[in-house]
Parts: sequence; structure tokens; C-alpha cells
Amino acid sequence: MLRAGFRQLYGSGYILYTMYKMKYKRIYMGGCIMNLNVLRYVIEVEKNRSITGAARQLFISQPNLSRDIRELEEEIGFSIFTRSSRGVIPTEKGREFLALAKRAVKQYQALENYCTREERDNISLHICVPRASYITCALTSFLSKNARGRQLSVNYNETGTLDAISHVSDRSASMAIIRYPDRYEKTLLPLLKLRELSYETLYKFELVVIMSERHPLAKTSVLTQDLLSQAVEIVCDDTSLCTYLHESPDADHNENSIHIHERGSQFDFLTGVPGTFMFVSPVPDSVLSRYHLVQKKFHGSPRKMTDLLIYPEDYRPSRAESAFLEMLKESVQ
Repeated sequence: MLRAGFRQLYGSGYILYTMYKMKYKRIYMGGCIMNLNVLRYVIEVEKNRSITGAARQLFISQPNLSRDIRELEEEIGFSIFTRSSRGVIPTEKGREFLALAKRAVKQYQALENYCTREERDNISLHICVPRASYITCALTSFLSKNARGRQLSVNYNETGTLDAISHVSDRSASMAIIRYPDRYEKTLLPLLKLRELSYETLYKFELVVIMSERHPLAKTSVLTQDLLSQAVEIVCDDTSLCTYLHESPDADHNENSIHIHERGSQFDFLTGVPGTFMFVSPVPDSVLSRYHLVQKKFHGSPRKMTDLLIYPEDYRPSRAESAFLEMLKESVQ
């Protein structure tokens, strides 16, 4: 009866049956079983005329997107796109397929809107992150804009790199942002592949110095290691990666230091303990203003870092997760 209803709704067996379950959607078309998300992917590729550009817009890795398109082409028996150094363009059959795919996606969206009111009324987000104000600000903005009138299930876990990788690997978190010094990249990325995790660069930056507006160095134009060595450094390091790699934690911190293990108290120390400073990722102006802090560039050996978005290889973001990632991307920019 259900199948017959869909035939009547969508026409002569074109979409015979549709199944919706959590984030994974599949449709039966012409005897083929297709992931609805892949249809959305090829539509985005046509729109961008580029697989790389489409992957960026979809927040998935380019190799995964290429693989999904290749598997779809193998399943339907013809090429959807012609690839060249200047990008991709649809083949003749590809244009016909894309027109039908757009129709299928539009029809499914109508059905989904009817059947998934509960999803629209709820926001579920489980993510592990490093201690970074720009990420917290992005989540705050996202919830402020989208949470009113909805039921929330948000698990925002500030934790270390190895813990974040474990949480995503065992699916207790749907995605994570991990932070590491660039020198660890060649060792870390194979670990992610071993755990069957995909990844993409979210933010590359150099650590900056923040301190109170009343700090004796607050008006100094050039901060050097010699100047900072006379001050008290607040250290909030993730040493798990060093331990995993059997390396000693960074030795370039001041001997005169306060070590903390959570981000919340850092602002209390910076504003309440005279002469303190901290190396952090760039901080949004709104946070600096709220806590009466200044942010300065360090003139010394560059401390280059990467924030990496990681997720299971078969992961596809929910509507809420995609919206949050878009807002996070805007925050980075």
C-alpha cells in the first residue's frame, strides 16, 4: 500500500519507495538503490563545475566525494560528468540524469518536510573541540539564531586530541575538531586513516598572545620572548599527543607559569592576576572586549597550528550540523 501510494504521488514507478532513517536516505530508482545524498552531491558538482568546489560547499572531503560519484556512475552504467583540467561538465546522459535527480530531490524534500517535523523541532549536536573561543562563539551564535522553540540535545565537549579521535571513532560524537602543532601532521594523519576517519582543514594559524588591558606590556608594539620571560604565562596545553608520540611536552613555556586544564578559568586569571599572559588561537573581538583583553602578535619562532575537522568516513552531516559548520566557517573567515 505504501509503495502504491508513492507510485501515485511520484509517477509510474520513477520513485518506487522511499525510506528515511536518521541521517541516511536511500531511494529505489529504476531498479537501482541510490543514496539520496549522492544525488545532492552531483547536483552541487554541476552547480560548481568543480568537484573540489562542491566538496568545500558540502563540508566533505574531495576524495570521498570523487569516490561517491564514481560508485554512482558504476551503478547506473554511464558517466555523469566529463572531467578536464578546467573542471567538470555533464555528459549528454548526465544532463538527463541530473534533471531527473533534481526532480527526485525536490520531491523527496517535500515528503521529508511532511514526515520530519520532529527533526525540524529538535537540534542534536554532539561534537568534541579544542579550547578555542572562536568555536564557542560560533556555537553560541548558532544556538541563539536557531534554538528558540526547539528541543535541544547538545553535547559540546572541550577535550584533547586523542580523546576527540576516540569519541569520533566509537561514534559517541558525530564529529570533532582537533588541534595540533604543524610539525605533528605527518604522524597524525596516518592515525586518522587507520581509524577510518576523514578530515579537512578548518583553520591554520599562528598562536597569538592575549593579556589584560592593564598589563605592563599591553601597549608594547613588539612582543618578544625576552619581554614575556619577565611575565607569568598561563598554560593550557593538550599533552596527550606528545605522550602518544613519546615526546616531551613543549619546553618553550616560561618557568614562571600557571598550568590549567580547562578554558573557563583562563579569563579569570588573565584579568585577576597581574602580569599574566597566554598563547592562544586568535580570539574574536567580542570576547576581547568582554574581558578587557588585548591580543598581540608574537615576534619570535612561529608557533604554527592547525585545527582539523574529523568525522567517520561514512558520515553525512545532519541539517543542524551543516548549519553549525557553515556558521563556524564564517567565524574562521
